[in-house]
Amino acid sequence: MHVVVLTKRQYTNRDVIDDRYGRLWEIPLGLAGQNCRVTCLCLSYQKRSSAPLDYVDANGNSVKWISVNLGFFKVTGLLKYLYLANKIIRDERPDVIWSCSDTIYAIFGYCFSKLHKCISIVDLYDNFEYFGSYKVPFLRGLYRKVVRESDGVSCVSESLSRHIVATYGRTKNTTVITNAVDSSVFRPMDKRECRDKLGLPQDVKIIGSAGDISNYRGADMMYRAMLEKSAISGTVQLAVAGYRTPDTKIPNNENVHDLGMLPFADVPVFLNSLDLAIVYNRRSSFGDYCFPQKFYEMLACHVPIVAANVGEMSLLLAGDQHLLYEDGDLESLASAIQRQLKERRLTGLQIPSWQEQASLLLNQMETAFTHK
Repeated sequence: MHVVVLTKRQYTNRDVIDDRYGRLWEIPLGLAGQNCRVTCLCLSYQKRSSAPLDYVDANGNSVKWISVNLGFFKVTGLLKYLYLANKIIRDERPDVIWSCSDTIYAIFGYCFSKLHKCISIVDLYDNFEYFGSYKVPFLRGLYRKVVRESDGVSCVSESLSRHIVATYGRTKNTTVITNAVDSSVFRPMDKRECRDKLGLPQDVKIIGSAGDISNYRGADMMYRAMLEKSAISGTVQLAVAGYRTPDTKIPNNENVHDLGMLPFADVPVFLNSLDLAIVYNRRSSFGDYCFPQKFYEMLACHVPIVAANVGEMSLLLAGDQHLLYEDGDLESLASAIQRQLKERRLTGLQIPSWQEQASLLLNQMETAFTHK
């Protein structure tokens, strides 16, 4: 199978190529590991090297990465990206275009698939209705048509898949392909060594989380619990790391440790320094359908968790109600934290590998190709 991937380069505050990060890096590499020829063309919203990269992993699997800078004159950068995409697809004649990361890439991939007569698979790693581009009326209409009519749609969560089928009128193949974890990176580590590395205190209970720690995502529940719930603030300390919006204020408190934006390599160190990790979320067009990547990362590190009873976590933890708290209810969060610090119960959920998720996508591509 020959696959061309169309995507943006920066997402979830990471750079796909520089950080070799996440779904948009790992799944193409997983496809290459199953004898697929893979070319990825990404549009960079920040200035980056545009030199092509032929990445080869330890097993000899290779993916070609090509990057185009959007630049100051955005129209010029976008036109260059479209020109290169058309040239690559015309010259390489792929079987499938896997278009990812935003509404416009879904539209580009679908249009190129029609022009060059190949399969179109749209990847939804989030509910793109939450993104700014979806709010542009003509793009919104085009995007919904593309999602409804593409040969395949890969969704990051079961809740998002159900939403697409129910509200878009989609009847073709829709496959749930969640995020996964590299178990060689996210794994149990010695807690004392991790705390030493990060400068965290040793002989206290520490709860916390990493990722987007903004209020709008529900992280304010952690901060409020530390300030308003004496049963929490008097017995534990809070550590957080990651991106936050300017209006998010981390409490200035001796029991709160703000580690800022950690290098990706230090994220598993941070998680292993915790006694309890919090998977916060908030009901919204984003929160109802997202898949919290940090959830699997925490589980892979064998760190006990509590999670907001929102969206995909409500489905995944339906049999582990003791791990859930109600967003907006501080008493519910405080009770869940106290219970889990005492019981330290882990869920029995199996964490998929990126290779397994790439296999699911390849099966979807083969099915779409067979029924074309």
